[in-house]
Amino acid sequence: MKLFLTILPFYTVIMLLVLLVPVRINIFYLRENKDDFISIRINTFFSLLRLNLEVPLLQQEAPLELSWEAELKAGQDKLLREEKDKLSALTLDWSKIFRFLRWVQRNRHFLKYLSNYYLQAMTVERLNLTFQAGLTDAAATGMLTGFFWNAAGILSVFMQKRFRLKKKPVLIMQPDFNGQAQFKLYFDSVVSFRIGHFMLGGILFLSNIIRGGTFKCRNIQYKD
Repeated sequence: MKLFLTILPFYTVIMLLVLLVPVRINIFYLRENKDDFISIRINTFFSLLRLNLEVPLLQQEAPLELSWEAELKAGQDKLLREEKDKLSALTLDWSKIFRFLRWVQRNRHFLKYLSNYYLQAMTVERLNLTFQAGLTDAAATGMLTGFFWNAAGILSVFMQKRFRLKKKPVLIMQPDFNGQAQFKLYFDSVVSFRIGHFMLGGILFLSNIIRGGTFKCRNIQYKD
C-alpha cells in the first residue's frame, strides 16, 4: 500500500501528460481527370507512432461498381497489409444499411452532440485546396471560376466560425482556357486532437450504447 501511494503521484502526472499528447491527422486527396489518390496519415507521440493508409487506385469500371486498392503502412512506410477489392451496389447488404440508418435516426441527438464536441476539440493546422478545371467553352470556364470563388468565400467564412484555425485556409482556382475539358483537384489538410479528446469521446459513445441509445441532452448546449 505504501508503494502504491508513493508511485501514485508519478502515475497520475504521466497519465495527464499522455492525455495532452496531440494526435495529428493528415488527409491528402488528389484527383486528376479520372485518376484518384487518397492518403490518410496519423502520427502521435511526436511522430514516434505513425500510421499511413493509402488508396492508390480508385476506379469506377461500371456505373454501379467501384474497384480499389489500399495499403496500410507503419513507421517508415513499412507495409502492414495490402488489399484489393471490388464494390458493387448490387451486392451490398441493404438490410444492414437500413438497420444502420435507423440506428443513426434513433441516436441523432447524441451523434450531433458528439460531432459538435469533436469539432470544438479539433484544431485545423493546415488546409490547402487547389482546383484546376477547364471546359471546351471559354465563357463556361469563366462562369465556373466565378462560381468557385463565390463558394470559396462562403466556405472560408463558415470555417472561421465553425472551426479553430491555426492558419487561414488556402483556396486556389486555376482556370484552363486551352479549350479542352479537364479537371484536377488537390486537397491537403492537417487536423489535430488530444488523446484525451478521443478517450472522452469513446467513453461517451460506449455509455450511450450501454444505456441502449438513450441520451439525455436537454441540459447540454451545443452549436447548431
